[in-house]
Amino acid sequence: MMRSACWAAVLLLFASPAFAGSIRLRVVHTNDIHGWMMARPDKKQKDRMIGGAAALASVINDERKKGPTLVLDAGDWFQGTPEGSLPRGAAMAEIFNAIGHDAIVLGNHEFDYGQKVIEGLAAKISVPVLGANIKRASTGKIVKYARASILKTVGGIKIGIFGLVTSNVPILVFPNNVSGLHFDNEIEVAKGIVADLRGRGAEIVIALNHVGQEGPSRPPFKGDRALAAAVPGIDLIVGGHTHDAIPIPRPEPSGTLIVNAGSYLKTVGVVTIDFDSTTRKIVAKSGEVRQLWIDEVGQDREVLSIVERYRQKVGLELDVVIARAEVDLPQDHTRLSPMGGWLSDCLRKWTKTDIVIQNAGGIRSGLSAGPVRMRHMFEVFPFDNYLTTLYMRGSSIRKVLEHGVSYAPHIVQFSGLTMAWSDSSPRGGRVETVSVRGRQLRDNEIYSVTTSDFVLQGGDGYKAFSEATDAVTTRDLVRDVLSWCARRYSPIQTPDLSRVKRK
Repeated sequence: MMRSACWAAVLLLFASPAFAGSIRLRVVHTNDIHGWMMARPDKKQKDRMIGGAAALASVINDERKKGPTLVLDAGDWFQGTPEGSLPRGAAMAEIFNAIGHDAIVLGNHEFDYGQKVIEGLAAKISVPVLGANIKRASTGKIVKYARASILKTVGGIKIGIFGLVTSNVPILVFPNNVSGLHFDNEIEVAKGIVADLRGRGAEIVIALNHVGQEGPSRPPFKGDRALAAAVPGIDLIVGGHTHDAIPIPRPEPSGTLIVNAGSYLKTVGVVTIDFDSTTRKIVAKSGEVRQLWIDEVGQDREVLSIVERYRQKVGLELDVVIARAEVDLPQDHTRLSPMGGWLSDCLRKWTKTDIVIQNAGGIRSGLSAGPVRMRHMFEVFPFDNYLTTLYMRGSSIRKVLEHGVSYAPHIVQFSGLTMAWSDSSPRGGRVETVSVRGRQLRDNEIYSVTTSDFVLQGGDGYKAFSEATDAVTTRDLVRDVLSWCARRYSPIQTPDLSRVKRK
C-alpha cells in the first residue's frame, strides 16, 4: 500500500501543471456578445440572474489573481441590444477598455452601420483591434482601423496573436457598408502571418477568429477546422461567428485546440496552457466553458457602473409594455420556428402581399410568455432593415426557397405559402412541393412578395431576388412593424406552422 501511494504521488506530481519549471497561462475568451452587456433572468431558472459584462469582468479579475492571463474576444461585439446598437458600440468600447482586453477581432456585424462607424469606434478602443484579412481593394493593404497581429510577452512567454474575419462578410451585410474592401482568403492570410510570428520568436501562436466552426447541420464551408488542418503552427484558435459553445474542446489532428464560448455573454471560456520554461514548449492545454451565474461569480463594480449608465441612457424608454405573449415563441435557425412564423405573418398582415420571405439570420431572439416590451422587439430584430415589396415569378420563388433550405446560413422563414422539403435530399434539390393561394406554385405566374432590403440586395446569398421586378423599399422598419403587430394582435399566440412539412 505504501509503495502504491508513493507511485501515485509521483504520477500526480508529473501530471500536475504546477511542476517546477512550468508556466501556466490562462486565456479567458468570449465571442458573439451582440450587445448583451446586462445580466438578466435565466430562461429556465427565472429566479437566477445570469450573464453580462460585470460578471465577465469579475471572472477575469479572479483569473488574473491566479497568474499570467490573456483576455480575448472573437467579434460581433455590440449589435443586438438597445444598449449595444443605439450608441453604435460605444458601451462595449468602454467595457473593453475597462477590462483591459489583450486583443479583440472585428466580426461581420461590426460592419452593419458602415465603415465610418467602425473607424470611430476603433478610435475609442484602447486595446488592439485585429482583422488581418480586411484589405482595401485599391491598394491591397490592411485597413487603418485594424491590425494584422500583435506579439507580446505574458508570464515570460512570447505570444503571437492574429485575427481573421469570415471572407463571407460581403454577403452578410449591405454592399455599401463594405464598399472598397476585400476580405482575403482566411487560410492564405494565416499561412503568411503564422510564419511571420514564428520568425519573430513567437512561442505560442493564437488565431482570434470570427470565421466559424464547421458542423453537419451547417452548409459546407472552410472554417476553423479547415484552418487548423491547412496551417501548421497554430496552437489555439479562439473562435466565433457560429454561436455554439464547445463545452469540452479536443485538439485537432494537427494539435490545434479550437474553442468557442457561446453567444450573448451568458458564458465565458477559459483555456489553460501549461508551458515548459526549459524546453520552451507547450506540455498541456485544455479548455472549459463556464456559466456566468451572478450569485456564483459576482459583478465588477466599475464595469457594472458603465453598464448601468448605458441602461439608463438608452434603455428605459424601451421597457414600456406593449403586448402580452400567451406562450413562449422560441427562435430556432434550423427550422421554421414559432418566432419566425409569427414575424413572417406580421409582415404579411402589414403589406398584404401573397408571400413573405425572411432570412432567419435577421431574427436574433424569441419571446417568452408574459409581458412584451419594446425592448423585446429590438432584441428580436435589432437590424435597421426596411420592408420591401416586389413581384416574382414562381420559378424565381422556387430558387429562393431552395437556397433557403440548401445553402443559406439558416433555414428560411416564410408566410403565405406551404412547402414540403427533405433535408436528406442533395443540396439544390430539397424542395419538393410549394403551394400559394391554395394551389401549386406555377413557374410563370407572378406573385407579390415582401422581404427586407437586406435580403433583396442578396444578403445571406439570396441571389434569386435579382430576378424580382417593381421593387419598392418602404420606410417601414421591420421591428416597427413587429411592434404594431404585437399591439394590434395581443395576446400573441403560437402561429400555425403546418405550412411546412419537413421529411
